[in-house]
Amino acid sequence: MIISHSKATNGGVMNLEYYPIRGRGPEGDKFQLARITDEQGNMYKGQYDQAKHFGSEQELKTYLSEKLNLSEAELSIKKMSL
Repeated sequence: MIISHSKATNGGVMNLEYYPIRGRGPEGDKFQLARITDEQGNMYKGQYDQAKHFGSEQELKTYLSEKLNLSEAELSIKKMSL
């Protein structure tokens, strides 16, 4: 399980930022994760399936909430602004 030592903060919500690699999948309409960070700056390289392709941010949120054993309401994700 990823991010097992981090816990939800900010009113019971865990906030994660992700950096997507776009243009994945046979149609080029999916993305995969290049990076995930939490509010403490922890990065979790190698602790999630970096080869997995996602069709939407909602699909990513479902995947991460299952990995974290959190409900989707307890997880907030947003794309990194670099």
